Amino acid sequence: MSKSRKALVLGVTAALALTVAACGSDNKSGEGAGSLTIALTSSPSATALEALAKDFEKETGIKVSVVQLTYDQISTKILLAAGQPDAAYDVVQFDSPMYPALVSGEALADLSGHVKGSDKYDYADFPDQVQQYAMFGEDIKSIPLSTEPYVLWSNSDLLAASGLEPADTLDEYVANAKAFTEAGAYGSDNAFGAQESAYYWLQAVYMFGGQITKPGTCESALDSPEVEAATKFYFDMQATTPAMTLNGGGNEMTSAFIQGDVGQMVNATGYWSIVADPDQSNIPESFVMTLPPAGDNGRHTLVFGWLIGITANSAAQDQAWQFLEFALGKDSMDKLIELGAPPPARTSLVTSPNAQEAIPYVDLLVEASSYGAHLPYTPVMNEIITEVSAAISAAATDGSGADGFLPKAREMVASILSDADVCL
Repeated sequence: MSKSRKALVLGVTAALALTVAACGSDNKSGEGAGSLTIALTSSPSATALEALAKDFEKETGIKVSVVQLTYDQISTKILLAAGQPDAAYDVVQFDSPMYPALVSGEALADLSGHVKGSDKYDYADFPDQVQQYAMFGEDIKSIPLSTEPYVLWSNSDLLAASGLEPADTLDEYVANAKAFTEAGAYGSDNAFGAQESAYYWLQAVYMFGGQITKPGTCESALDSPEVEAATKFYFDMQATTPAMTLNGGGNEMTSAFIQGDVGQMVNATGYWSIVADPDQSNIPESFVMTLPPAGDNGRHTLVFGWLIGITANSAAQDQAWQFLEFALGKDSMDKLIELGAPPPARTSLVTSPNAQEAIPYVDLLVEASSYGAHLPYTPVMNEIITEVSAAISAAATDGSGADGFLPKAREMVASILSDADVCL
């Protein structure tokens, strides 16, 4: 699963500029360009795209060069390259928290014409929420590479031992946590670490029907009964959470869950490849994934996942779209999945025998995505995640819990948002 990091900082060194310039592909003048450079970041999605690039090259004769960027380099290098007269990259993989910086830096091309005019890509095959995840306001500056909604994971052996079913509501989640604990297991698996726990607290906020900002504004929405209830719920779960998760995030939650003594967690679907792997997991066949628990205001979840786009200064945008269409078109999903990539949540996957066999949770993936929302696309979101995660960790460590955390979080988020000029 992808994670948030701070994106662009000013004062990039001259050495980095030379490095980016050296990555540029040649022979890109005009429509007859015969080469592409794609910038990828280590992930199952990137591994699959690199394999597909070789197939694309054989089929089209267009040479494809792959440049590997570390997660922390993505925004900096793409934005720096956007200022070069010749494109260093044509196709770029990035994470959703980086989206605002890349758009404001004019690094991404508008794909609306390509996306909506392509029968091969079939934009209508995506649920509205997944379309919204890849858009920046009304602009289509990217397309989904993977889709990873948060869902409920339950240990089926522990459920059976206690005579329980996976929680369908938040009240049932609390009741199941109590039952698991009484049976000698951990009742829940929540992140309280200083790096990324804010994502999981915000998942609780959205599950309860709250939001971080008021729709269409950069005004904080944390002063609501839903947020207060979500925060109490979240910190109440601390007492039933494994020790390794108290200082961690999604990876640590998953590590605890696969030990086999955790009853339930809410986490991204992208962790399936770890939980179902007998070489890594103690419970490869003893877990069940279901929709996130519903609250009084209905069922809600957050959607994350990799995005991919074309750079604004690429001289080979048509060829770049040809590659994306080849790799991520509707009929390319079987190959993408075969190569081990978590797919974007296309509705057609639920009728694909290959997808059903390779990804047992594919129906859930598509359905959960239809309940999903993305965190606001704002340049200050990384700062919010960093500061709020630190505050969650502090409140969990000093025992002040929800009462100690929420007033600070409200003040902190309101202050950070006051510097934002876009929150979409």
